[in-house]
Amino acid sequence: MKKIFMMIAFIAGLGLFAHAQEKAKATPALRAAKQTKVLTKQLNLSNSQITQVNAVLLEQGKSLDSLKALKGTNDKKEQRYSHKQIRDNAQTKLEAIFTAEQKTKYLAFVEAQKQKKAARKEAKTSPASQN
Repeated sequence: MKKIFMMIAFIAGLGLFAHAQEKAKATPALRAAKQTKVLTKQLNLSNSQITQVNAVLLEQGKSLDSLKALKGTNDKKEQRYSHKQIRDNAQTKLEAIFTAEQKTKYLAFVEAQKQKKAARKEAKTSPASQN
């Protein structure tokens, strides 16, 4: 009986330690690689396009990280504006890399992602408003 109790306590303790560990933040390079992989799958990118897309996404990631480092120094409106400028600049560069067909697929993919995000946001707020 004592052994069983010790085993249960040990397993519960492991669960607490596992839960307490923080998730490591992805570096701009990891995020760029992941996004490039998704875009490669969605748009059938060539090798040269993969390299160019990864460079643009890496630059965007570094810019956004440096903006996050300044989080407390700027007001929120200015930060939102800067964030939007960085994203719009990257999107313009990406669209220049793609062919006409890829650009159409990319814009449809971006729109689908926006709709998914809006649906998740709506799902989060809906149960709270029903109470």
